[in-house]
Amino acid sequence: MKSFLEGKNGFGEGASERKNEMESEAEASRAEAGRGALAAVGCYLLWGFCPLFWALLDNVGSIEIIGQRIVWSLVLTVVACKFILKVDFVGLLRDARARRFLIPSGLLIMLNWSLYIVAMVTNNVVEASLGYYINPLVSIVLGLVVFRERLTPLQIAATVLSAAGVIYFTVNYGSFPWIALVLAFTFGIYGAVKKRGGYPAVPTIAVEGIVALPFAIVALVAVAIAGQSVFFSPDMSLEAWQTRVLLVLTGPITAVPLILFATAANKTPLSLIGFIQYISPTISLLSGVLVLGEPFTSAHAVCFACIWAGAVLVIVDAIRKQVRQR
Repeated sequence: MKSFLEGKNGFGEGASERKNEMESEAEASRAEAGRGALAAVGCYLLWGFCPLFWALLDNVGSIEIIGQRIVWSLVLTVVACKFILKVDFVGLLRDARARRFLIPSGLLIMLNWSLYIVAMVTNNVVEASLGYYINPLVSIVLGLVVFRERLTPLQIAATVLSAAGVIYFTVNYGSFPWIALVLAFTFGIYGAVKKRGGYPAVPTIAVEGIVALPFAIVALVAVAIAGQSVFFSPDMSLEAWQTRVLLVLTGPITAVPLILFATAANKTPLSLIGFIQYISPTISLLSGVLVLGEPFTSAHAVCFACIWAGAVLVIVDAIRKQVRQR
């Protein structure tokens, strides 16, 4: 009888320990998701203010800006891998599975960067912001289809509201928004590829930089041969050096948000990232209208109202989840 009671007591203690372990794992998972969401917020805040930075380089050609940002973002991430994180990013290039994910992601982000810079220097900030309004919807759909994520009723309502606003804005834009659509789909697919790969943030950005480097070198050499390079010009004036410093800063301006995005993609559902993404185009659009003098129409107002009504629903849903979990 005594041994039976001891065995029963031991079983109870074992079950309690397993329950505590499961609760600890669930708490750790929620903490990871929280850190991923914070990384996403930081990423899109930085991206939102980027048009103000690119406006400072209005005297530099788009091809040179694209080449410079690829080179300097690669330099930054390689230095971070070698001397700060002490990780072997070259090993990813030797891994067949990693190459299947990182080569396409490198090409996708290079195309996205290039078109974005072209939009900035040709005063198409509003259309670029439209692309990043469409992009969250692409991310949400990819999350549902590719990763089998599920939306709550409030998130479904938010998605419908956001889609309605984006569709209304797109229809009233006045011309076919090809820049917006290419930006939306290239970055949406890029996020899905990053999430499917699941590799650490900084090494993957370094590898993507290596993938894009040959294109950057060709672009910079072509610009220099044509005598249109600002960075390699013989001009030694203060203004020229200021521009060179800004071109070097395109490295961190490019790499830091991408590192935050990769961190978020690994830890956060793609559908949730989709909702957080609305931070960036909203700031970009306000920057284009309030600082750069681009027009703000009734279509913008309707789009804003729908998207932020949806954002409120997502916030309410997140608060309800937190209350239930506690």
